[in-house]
Amino acid sequence: MSPKLTDTQKERRNLQILEAAKRVFTEKGYGAATLKDIIQETGMSRGWIYLYYQTKEDIFEALLDYQDADYEQYINQLMDSSSSIWEMVTTIYSQQLQELHRSPHGGLMPAFYEYFLVGWREEPRRELLLERYEKGIAQFAELLRFGVEREEFSPVMNIMDISRLAASFQEGIMTHYIAIGPEKANTRMQYEALMLYLKNLLHPVSIKET
Repeated sequence: MSPKLTDTQKERRNLQILEAAKRVFTEKGYGAATLKDIIQETGMSRGWIYLYYQTKEDIFEALLDYQDADYEQYINQLMDSSSSIWEMVTTIYSQQLQELHRSPHGGLMPAFYEYFLVGWREEPRRELLLERYEKGIAQFAELLRFGVEREEFSPVMNIMDISRLAASFQEGIMTHYIAIGPEKANTRMQYEALMLYLKNLLHPVSIKET
């Protein structure tokens, strides 16, 4: 019989599973990774894992939620530490580029694209992809809209459209990174071009002194 855990202990074990899964998915991608790989990486028994998750897919989707929460915290910290919204935008993309070059496999992003693009015909997975896409577009648009309200941006087109264009540009960068590698794709140049594109669309203006 398994010992009864406190809520704190349960949360700690759940995070242990998700962190182990992140390492496995980063190393092997989604398709090649197995539930057995994740169990071995956690150092737990199969029975303990089944108390939390039944499938590799369950773990991956929980990991995405965990990553989302971590990213929202990161955005809130940036909001507190940045002098302008444009500085936040440049920092966000700069951090993305650094993460790609820091990890030999590009971090978790290749597994993310493999999971959704390969499985896009599966209705539940497609619905999740659309949900995450719309949420991401809305969040970035909200950030840009805040910059407009603070009179930092003078956009040449609708903010939501700018957010969608930026997402499409970014998706193209990631697809090339995964397919042919950062050197041939010249990922750094593409990110610099994306920032120039956004700058032309948003027209950042001087921050007024208060």
